[in-house]
Amino acid sequence: MNLRDGRLWLAGLYLLHFAALHLGFHAIYLDADQLLVADQSKWMSLGHFFEPFFFGQAYLLPFEAYLAVPLVWAGLSPLTAVKVVAALFFYLPFAWTACAHAKDRPWVSVAVTLMFFALPMEYLLAAPMPRGFIVACALAWLGLRALLLDRDPAWAPVLAWGALVGFCLGSYTSVALMLPALVLIEDRRRLLQAGLGIALGYALFKGVALFYAFNPEHVVHRFPALRFTRGHLGAHLVHPTIAPAFAWLVGLGAAACAAVMALYRPDEAQRRAWVLRLALLAVGLAGVIGLMLSTNKIADFNAGTPFYSVYRLMLPLPYLALLVMSAAALRSPSVVRPPALATTVTLGVLFIGLLGWQAVGVQRDREALVQLTSTVPPLPYDRLERQCARLAEALRVSGQPHYTLRGRNDALAYGCSAQFGLPVVQTTFERRTWLQEHLERAAQP
Repeated sequence: MNLRDGRLWLAGLYLLHFAALHLGFHAIYLDADQLLVADQSKWMSLGHFFEPFFFGQAYLLPFEAYLAVPLVWAGLSPLTAVKVVAALFFYLPFAWTACAHAKDRPWVSVAVTLMFFALPMEYLLAAPMPRGFIVACALAWLGLRALLLDRDPAWAPVLAWGALVGFCLGSYTSVALMLPALVLIEDRRRLLQAGLGIALGYALFKGVALFYAFNPEHVVHRFPALRFTRGHLGAHLVHPTIAPAFAWLVGLGAAACAAVMALYRPDEAQRRAWVLRLALLAVGLAGVIGLMLSTNKIADFNAGTPFYSVYRLMLPLPYLALLVMSAAALRSPSVVRPPALATTVTLGVLFIGLLGWQAVGVQRDREALVQLTSTVPPLPYDRLERQCARLAEALRVSGQPHYTLRGRNDALAYGCSAQFGLPVVQTTFERRTWLQEHLERAAQP
């Protein structure tokens, strides 16, 4: 192990950041959506595949539930497994980009890490929650990175990477915020192949969604009707939460990209074409953001809370910046002197200080954060544990094969099932439409 290797220290920094936020917040508080994903992973780990998307809805694939199954088999609890998967995919693009450039282009690593620490705390807390968003975002980033940076002329990998991006786009529409990066592909044939792959992947996702067209009885929670109007655009452009959130993420990414491109410049022959491509990217991004601001969906959030955050609809914006920084640096012939030892030490102290400041901030503010109004209200894990213990005792006393929860309590229904294996059915808004029949059939001799 070479302790002088910057990649080792960067990886450790991101690992410490995960530990600070997980132990200070995510291991303490959860919500019904996360428990639903955990419950879905539990059922799949037992060999039961009842429906492809989130239980009870005809959209959004719970990527974390699928990817967590091997971890559940390995002995992790379903909730821990889906949280680990979500956190891994949240940090992976930042850590990968920073470490990939640490040796030859260390200033890119500095820009990436500074951008990461400058992200709003609400974003940093909301993004790693297992809800299907962040894994779709990270997988799409991986596909776009391969399309932009790989030089393999074969068409099959291009189609495959494009299909991955298209499939993720079908599940999490905000992936469209990263698609303007496609204009950085210089080979027109490769660009067309990538576009075809994206179309195929998107069509594949819509094909999977046909399950619900043939089984409409599974749909409990319907996607809200989208409306695109100029009135929405005008209102959201001056909205006190939406407009600043977009402005901060776009401005932060633009500043990081500008810093990298100021150091790693393209040669004179390519500079004009590069500037044109960046202008096209900016126009494309403005168009995607304009469409998002024109819809009623963008206003579906609760201000301030990470549990139903406005940032959940904007997660891909920093990942777009990662793509642009990597593409700019790798195309540049510039040789930039690495940071001197004193500068490196100063940056290390700065990063550790920022990490400590954020860790202390989470500890200080977490009680206030969970008091904020949220469509998906948070729940402390220890409270879930106590309530599920009472349900288990009630079920034991009743002698019934399952517990019927009167009314609606998503956290108990999905959480007690996922974490403690309790067969709980709620009488109102039960997303697992197949559960009652499954439990009754399992109880038969």
